[in-house]
Amino acid sequence: MTRTLLQHPFPSVLLTAVSAHYSPDMALIVPNVQAGRDVRGTLRNAGPARTLTQTARGALQEAGWQPLRPGAREAFYRDALDGLAFEYLGPLAARPGTLARLAGLVGELLRANLDPGAVQAVADSARERDVTNAFRAVVARCYERRVYDVAGTEYFAARLDRLPARRAVVHGFAYFDAAQLALLDRLLGPGSLLTLPASEAPGAQRRTQESAAALRALGFSNAEVNGKARATGDQVVDGYLQRGATSGGLRQEEHAAIDEEVRACLRQVRAWLEEGTRPERLAVIVRHEATYLGTLADVAREYDLPLVSGAQQPLLNTPLGGVVQAWVDAHAREWRYGAARRLLTHPLVSPGFDALRRARALQPQCPPGVAAWTPELAWLEVPAETTWKAGLQVLERLVTELGIAARCRQDAALNVALGLLTDRLDSEARRDTPCGREELLGLVAHVLRSTTVPALLGRSGVRVANPLAALGRRFDHVWVLGLADTLFPRPATDHPLIDSVVRARWHSAGVTVPDASSLASVEEALFLGAVGGAARDVVISRPLRGVDGRALRPSPFWLRFGASGVPSAPLPLGSDEESALILALGGQVPAALGARVAVEVDRDAGRAGPHAGQLDRGLPVAARRWSPSQLHAAGACRFQWFAGRLLHLEEPLDPDRVDDRRVTGLLLHAALDGALQGEGAAGDAAVRTERAHAALDRKIAELRRSGALRVGPLWPVQYEELRRTVTRAVRSPAFVPPGWTPTALEERRDFTLTAGAHTFEMTGIIDRVDRTPDGLTVTDYKTGTYISHVVQDAKLKLEIQLPLYMTALNAVNGRYFSIERAEHLGDAGPAAEGGRRRYSWAQHQQDVTAFLAGLGDHLAAGNVAPSPDQGREACTYCTFGPVCRHRGSEQVQDVPA
Repeated sequence: MTRTLLQHPFPSVLLTAVSAHYSPDMALIVPNVQAGRDVRGTLRNAGPARTLTQTARGALQEAGWQPLRPGAREAFYRDALDGLAFEYLGPLAARPGTLARLAGLVGELLRANLDPGAVQAVADSARERDVTNAFRAVVARCYERRVYDVAGTEYFAARLDRLPARRAVVHGFAYFDAAQLALLDRLLGPGSLLTLPASEAPGAQRRTQESAAALRALGFSNAEVNGKARATGDQVVDGYLQRGATSGGLRQEEHAAIDEEVRACLRQVRAWLEEGTRPERLAVIVRHEATYLGTLADVAREYDLPLVSGAQQPLLNTPLGGVVQAWVDAHAREWRYGAARRLLTHPLVSPGFDALRRARALQPQCPPGVAAWTPELAWLEVPAETTWKAGLQVLERLVTELGIAARCRQDAALNVALGLLTDRLDSEARRDTPCGREELLGLVAHVLRSTTVPALLGRSGVRVANPLAALGRRFDHVWVLGLADTLFPRPATDHPLIDSVVRARWHSAGVTVPDASSLASVEEALFLGAVGGAARDVVISRPLRGVDGRALRPSPFWLRFGASGVPSAPLPLGSDEESALILALGGQVPAALGARVAVEVDRDAGRAGPHAGQLDRGLPVAARRWSPSQLHAAGACRFQWFAGRLLHLEEPLDPDRVDDRRVTGLLLHAALDGALQGEGAAGDAAVRTERAHAALDRKIAELRRSGALRVGPLWPVQYEELRRTVTRAVRSPAFVPPGWTPTALEERRDFTLTAGAHTFEMTGIIDRVDRTPDGLTVTDYKTGTYISHVVQDAKLKLEIQLPLYMTALNAVNGRYFSIERAEHLGDAGPAAEGGRRRYSWAQHQQDVTAFLAGLGDHLAAGNVAPSPDQGREACTYCTFGPVCRHRGSEQVQDVPA
């Protein structure tokens, strides 16, 4: 009795042929568990169905082999490759990505059913020898420990000493790799039956035809199968293979973007359900799950549709994983501001206070440690030395006291994720054994990466499946999403370590590793398997643009159908929100949105009102304490000051991305102050330089301890540049001119200014005060050459900082000194009248007073409308553009008080 191969392009015809040859004593092997249920529903008296992987796993287990757990996979490969003398990969071996790429290539060689000795015999270059050595080491370690990776299940099962063969039916597959073929050759005894949906059409189903040829070489004989295309899926497959129009049942849809495509799909799914179709008889096929699953979940929630999927995602990519990873990162970064903010302001976390308001109040220069936020949360920090049990109890307390456990009662997906995390940590940790903080947090991070959770959680519903999970299944209606290039088919490329040239040379020597063209033909087999399982309706769709807005070319599968297909009919919208959106886009604004639309119209038109910067009450300047920087912000644009200082819309600086200019300014100011401290510093350049360098080093140490300064690989060069800048500045004749004596260095001064009817309570930090032959002079250090100005006569040209400081100190003159350029930049006061044309100190004072009086009038009237300069210089670096309605092309006009 021979082993029989049944070939026919139509899946339903193959299933009919199987039912004619099937007997209850035959085992049933299918590509996935769901396919087993469908096939058993057609065959009479069929026994339990198993997948090929389940069969291989069972045989390995009987032989004493154990599967490699996902969490142990990385450690296993690292241990197997440890000690190998790599030639080409030597400098790259320590990189995390190198191990991952090698593991993927080893899996490819296992699926190609290659013997390590055969690969070693054809390896030529250093790169190929490294791959061969890695492959041999992994296979040897698997045999040594009797463990196998998921990619090598069929590979090692096919090489077992005892593997009894029996009669079986293998149905539902579209192709086989070399390891699967080797296993089938040993599993299937005489009288076995195997089906493949192959046709004689030239150029089509290459991978399927290659599998059929390999089976015939193993002794399988073809049996004649007759049948016509009756089901819609058969007709679609026939139309694809014959490159002609289908006879009906196929619908093609194009949509502007992925969101519109998913909405159209789920509206059709809802219509099918309302017609009486059971959810399990519907299928949404998605090849690129990472692109579509998130949108499918969101729209299904909006439409109130049940979706289920076997797709898994790492626990790290879930909201719970984000919280726990933020907790781990906070320890690694010593609980500095940015790391603590990411944890305490996470949407899942409820720390018991307004974390966002607290973050804005602290800003990035708060001291490290979670106690800076509130002492009650000090328990979040794991001690440097602890036990596994005590360390995990901190994480359990985080989940309980920060509100995550309470959310689990309403969120099933969060509850499942928390359960998986807890179970894995309980099984991996060594309870009361002592451990270090880094060891504990390393385990938590590893569990987050290696544990997977369902992407779409549900017990029943419409099946969202990738084409592999749909092989061998029967559905009433099928919708295939994403028939666009790079989505379906997915791009097939050769591994960079074993490129197409190497594969061709190996193939000529008898060692075959499928190349990119062969892998690309797998996509065609998966597509035909997906559409071939439909009994009634098949819909294929494609987006015109991807998630990044880039135009997508149509898939070659789409182009092969041409313009055939049934035109789509309009369907009811899926939700009230969607209906409101469609009406609004068509100009029919719902009443509930009318007031919001009116607000936007008024803001765009610049009409007076609260949304255009006209508050319903004033902001008297006497009620606030002002600094020169605040006055500069309000003078450059009142709305910029209002949004940043009162609404706190500015993005806090993150110490992990330090503003180099700000930190450089702190360091240079500290160095110059240190240069003038102590006896003899005013006149001796050498003494000044030495003291400046010492002060610079002290400030660097201080900023590094606080986390405000994080040095990188270029720090030695940057440090040398700082020292040179300081040396040049303190040795400059303009630093301490002849006859000048510094009397005060960087001190805080509180003072009062009166302008018209308004009184400003001021606080300023004055860099330096000198006694000069002309009288008391204020010196303000500038890192570069920029001097802030406020708007005067629609231009940014009025300088107010020196007049403010001179008023505070009753100083006669003021000047700016550029540290980087080591020179005098500009000045104010009577001394400036001789050096600047058309400059009048009296006029300067009048302009500053007029500015303060005007600002006070506007704020007292509640006018915080955008007021940038005519040249829009104030808009150049403004971060509040998204909430500002100033039209740069129009003349700036103040909103009436």
